[in-house]
Amino acid sequence: MFPTLTRHRPGAGRLVAAALTVATLAGGGLAAGSPATAADPASPQAAPAARAEAAAVAWPVLRAGARGTQVTALQHLLVARGQAIAVDGVFGRATTGAVKAFQRAQRLTADGVVGPATWGKLAPTLRQGARGPAVRAAQTLLRARGQSVPVDGVWAAAMTTKVKAFQRAQRLTADGVIGPRTWAALLGAKPAPAGDRAALARAILNTSGITLATVHPGGRHPGSTAKQNIIDTANGRGALTSPWSDVPNRRVPLDTRMLNGLLKLRTQHGYRIAVSELVGGDHGSTSRHYKGLAIDINYINGRHVGDRGAPHRAVMSACRGLGATEVLGPGDRGHSRHVHCAWPR
Repeated sequence: MFPTLTRHRPGAGRLVAAALTVATLAGGGLAAGSPATAADPASPQAAPAARAEAAAVAWPVLRAGARGTQVTALQHLLVARGQAIAVDGVFGRATTGAVKAFQRAQRLTADGVVGPATWGKLAPTLRQGARGPAVRAAQTLLRARGQSVPVDGVWAAAMTTKVKAFQRAQRLTADGVIGPRTWAALLGAKPAPAGDRAALARAILNTSGITLATVHPGGRHPGSTAKQNIIDTANGRGALTSPWSDVPNRRVPLDTRMLNGLLKLRTQHGYRIAVSELVGGDHGSTSRHYKGLAIDINYINGRHVGDRGAPHRAVMSACRGLGATEVLGPGDRGHSRHVHCAWPR
């Protein structure tokens, strides 16, 4: 399958289609709106996206001799993964042994130290309806952060309210879902800063189900493709505009709200998407693309936007929920074959 890109100037109605030779979107990902269930946090479908998001998070490091709430939560998580240990808040010999056993099972370095790689495998994504030791870990941490919840291993509606309150206080997306960023904040570590665009770009590159265009429809310039824009950002550089655009050959920092939204379309909402343009390509002279605020999506779950069965309206709604304020798609002039999501200036 050879997806096609769309070239547009928002509001001007200019549309040009051309062949885009990007790989077929990977099959076997999450269906839209069907993330891994809380009862099955180790779902193989959810794992790649969860690992990618975990890569953008600064986790604490725990080792033998540590004590306290973080260790208690760690022990609950180890129990959730089948390790038979006492939950006493003390990182002793038994906890070290359980950590090493878990690391060996996950093909990690079995050093008994709980760092980013181990947390990424250990901490599941949880949401309302979940039960068990992993929920106890989250409840223990919420209580330690001032949220009044029982430590009973049952995620009821009241807990969702407390999770959202905590997320708002930490300036995280208040979605009531405990993913890597919320786990890290609960554990007392600092999540990847909102301004850490390089970490977000690396997470996007490492996430299966996000395809980034390697060519343009309006000209040939490998340095300003969507994929190269993300690679440059991951390497600490600005994303490059195309030489034929209204803002030619300019390095633009990609907005972290946009990067986070792009990542969450996959990791939170479960859509497999193809991104046709970021700051490259040809857009209107005042387009938010040139400010690093916008993405264009032309394939969703293996279907071209505008074709029957492509869930473009659901993706547009998800973009709005993730903070985009300019969302256009089929039915909007100049956007019959792609979805445009842009964040505020």
